[in-house]
Amino acid sequence: MALFKLNPVHRRLGELEITNIRDFFNSDFISPERRKQLNAISAFWMTYLNSMKRMLGISKKARQDYYALQRAGCFAVRELPESSQASGEQLPLLIIPGLNTPSVFFREMHEYFTEKGYYVSVMDLPQNGFADVAESAKALEAEVARIQQQTGASRINIAGHCLGGLIAHYWLESASLTSKNVQNLISLGTGFTGAEGVQQLKNLWIPRNPGKPVPRVFDELIQANMNFVRRSTEVARHNMVTVWDFMVHFRKAMLNTPEGQGMTKVSNHIIEDPAIDHLTLALNHTVFARMENIIAIKKEAAQAV
Repeated sequence: MALFKLNPVHRRLGELEITNIRDFFNSDFISPERRKQLNAISAFWMTYLNSMKRMLGISKKARQDYYALQRAGCFAVRELPESSQASGEQLPLLIIPGLNTPSVFFREMHEYFTEKGYYVSVMDLPQNGFADVAESAKALEAEVARIQQQTGASRINIAGHCLGGLIAHYWLESASLTSKNVQNLISLGTGFTGAEGVQQLKNLWIPRNPGKPVPRVFDELIQANMNFVRRSTEVARHNMVTVWDFMVHFRKAMLNTPEGQGMTKVSNHIIEDPAIDHLTLALNHTVFARMENIIAIKKEAAQAV
């Protein structure tokens, strides 16, 4: 079978995706009418067939980026264009990449929201995301301040993909930082209680970098425990979870409100579309439209919050 012809890391990621989709269809997240008791073989074929359909759900340009990231991390576009000043009706949007993901991978998302009149910035993470989460959070704080100074906006929206979502939440949960300058935080495929797929990436990184210390960020992702919101209750938290995510089990990606903190705004959005998985979350226009529905708030209204 095709799955077993892959290298060990890709095979393990495929196995995680199969487990994920089986658990979803066997769970109470869907109605009894739709529930299916999938076995490993049927889940494999469902995963395999939909992985091919996945490429049909994104543009040709996004497909090129998807494959380029998988193979070499090189893109036809070397840098994103400078975003024009926002119209004043929308809050700026800051996009935080995931681990080892260059900012140009988000050019589709950048173009989509720029064309809608948003000021959009995609930040470069320290060491391309291999720095500790705390160090990346400091870089995030500086980027938020830069955007506010450049645009004059009192608040901004943040979208973080994978590690980017964890960094943003870490920043908001830090006692030394204020979160009054953030209106909405949207997490895309972030594992708040760990990511099994990152263990496979760590296993791949070690033999390819002999003699080098293993970046702590791997274990910070694998052992993450940020499944509840403790502070920053004025920030609306939105979490998009795909059930086809080969990095994060959908249950580990759920963002929960702790008991007794009813004022905290947390919304989980389960994306069942088989055309969307961990990477294509950042490339699919259906996701962009859902994000826009969340952040489409006039600047004046946001300042009144």
